[in-house]
Amino acid sequence: MKHKISALRSFYQRYRDAFRQVWHIRDRLDPPTRTADELAFLPAHLELVDTPLSPLPQWGARAIILLCTLALLWAILGHMDIVAVSGGKTLTGGRTKIIQALEPSVIESIHVKDGQHVDVGQLLIKLDATTAKAEFQKARESLIASQQAYARYSALLTAVETGKVPALAAVDGETPAQHYAEEIILQGQYHAFAAQVGTKEKSIAQKEAEINTIQQEINKLMGISEIIASKAADYKRLYNENFMSRHEWLQKEQEYIEHKSNLSIQRSRLVEYQAALKALQQELDSITAQFRSDALEKQKQAQDNAIQYEHETRKNKQRQDILSLTAPVSGMVQQLAVHTVRGIVTEAQPLLAIVPDDDIVEVEAMVENRDIGFVEVGQEAVVKIESFPYTRYGHIKGIVENVSHDAIQDEKKGLIFPARIRLAETYLMIDGKKIHLTSGMAVSVEIKTGKRRVIDYFLSPLKQYSTEGLRER
Repeated sequence: MKHKISALRSFYQRYRDAFRQVWHIRDRLDPPTRTADELAFLPAHLELVDTPLSPLPQWGARAIILLCTLALLWAILGHMDIVAVSGGKTLTGGRTKIIQALEPSVIESIHVKDGQHVDVGQLLIKLDATTAKAEFQKARESLIASQQAYARYSALLTAVETGKVPALAAVDGETPAQHYAEEIILQGQYHAFAAQVGTKEKSIAQKEAEINTIQQEINKLMGISEIIASKAADYKRLYNENFMSRHEWLQKEQEYIEHKSNLSIQRSRLVEYQAALKALQQELDSITAQFRSDALEKQKQAQDNAIQYEHETRKNKQRQDILSLTAPVSGMVQQLAVHTVRGIVTEAQPLLAIVPDDDIVEVEAMVENRDIGFVEVGQEAVVKIESFPYTRYGHIKGIVENVSHDAIQDEKKGLIFPARIRLAETYLMIDGKKIHLTSGMAVSVEIKTGKRRVIDYFLSPLKQYSTEGLRER
């Protein structure tokens, strides 16, 4: 082993010494410098050997070496942006407002056209509201009738409590003729009740008078009862002493018995008439209670009906108002889908769209599934408007503002994730004019997801092949 190392050392030293000697005399080894005329008179092979090389190829080779060196340094030190390219479209921050029909209807009039500016609340399209108006009017009339019935029965109950002639309160929306008709009905109902009460009160007064007469008769009979009894006792004593005949005594005794019988009969009649009076009073109370109960029941029914018809009136009023389609915001009319008066519209049919004024224009990019793992909020993005070639009109910078965590299914691209891009500017300079972006423009979005050295693009295939090449299944 030592001999091998010694031999290699000797071999290296010998060649080193020879290189040093030649290096020191290198200037003497160059051929003599000749002029062009001298070179021309030399033999052909010497002329070819002694003629110096042209400097142009030398400098060309040096330039190539320099460029390769610079390219290598740039590939090692330089970085390139990694971008996720996605398609998308512009939209407003508040989203375009879609105007739809609530129910199938007929177009009565169209008040706007595509590209027209409208203010909030401005009439856009008026649909036929004949059915809605009829139902609203029907519900309104039923509501007024229910409120009138409630007011009428309330007045009747008040009249029953106070005993005064009822006064009917006015109802909103009723006509004078309707109010007069309700007053006639109210007076008829009250007078019918008063007639029943009056009949019973007359019967009660009559019974009370009869009871008073009987009571007076009883008092009279009771007043002479002692006299008749005393006479009967005297007649009996005279008969016992033989001062009077038996016939006279029996006659006086008969008068006494008849008197007691009449008194008993009058007392029985008094009890009978008092019971009849009580029954009449109960009937009077029953008539009043029944009338009050019926009035309360009908008042409650009228109140329930009024509440129901009030809801129906509001519903039909709202339905009638909805058939007059107005602008929810100020903006520009787009995508007008109907142009025929008396044409038919279906339920939930989009009729037009309104792009709001002064709304922030944003970009909705559809990030593919392979890129979603690298896209984050806050990353820079470059938006290129397909309507205006970016090579001529430039692009717009933006920032990723929101990334959806839920994918949607696309028929061509499969699962995609919507991402919202906030633009630094909402216009482009086109031939010296400021053209603002509008909703619905197709765009191409390049989201900067990171940086990578240039040389990695060349080394990655080699790394992949080196990793996967030396394998067996």
